[in-house]
Amino acid sequence: MKYMLSILFLIVPLFGFSQIKEIKLRSKFMGADSVVLVSHDDTQGVAIVDSLGNNIPLPKLIIGAKPNYAIIKERKVLNSKQIDTLIRILARPFSDKRIETYKCYMPHHSIFIFKNGKISFIDLCFWCHGFETSSDLNKFFYAFDNQKWEELESFFKQFEFKYKLDSFEE
Repeated sequence: MKYMLSILFLIVPLFGFSQIKEIKLRSKFMGADSVVLVSHDDTQGVAIVDSLGNNIPLPKLIIGAKPNYAIIKERKVLNSKQIDTLIRILARPFSDKRIETYKCYMPHHSIFIFKNGKISFIDLCFWCHGFETSSDLNKFFYAFDNQKWEELESFFKQFEFKYKLDSFEE
């Protein structure tokens, strides 16, 4: 009996923490003025060097607290049902035994959350499974497992996103 109580005291806080995190994430998304998926050109995620060895400056994803609309290729504003599906994907607990990433980090897809003139984002690279978030979202995400990556990519494809999905070609 003591053994079972000890296990419960160890497990219950983990479930509680996970649920609290999901509630806060849900509040962040559902309280937004809008949630928008985008695909975009290369950004400052990776250094590009020309044939002479000079760095080629790449555009920023966010300029002046707004998306850099000049680099956006595709865009979809989500309704509340679609936002709910996205939250379920993002809030699902990590299930892999290890974290797998590669080194390219060339993000071409982002999730923007707009609220009262401020923007939060998750910038995604489906090729290397790397991502970056705005500072207010980094407490929600450490790593995505393979299932989450597959679900996110399918989510983008559901809205007929094609730019830089399925291949390394233009």
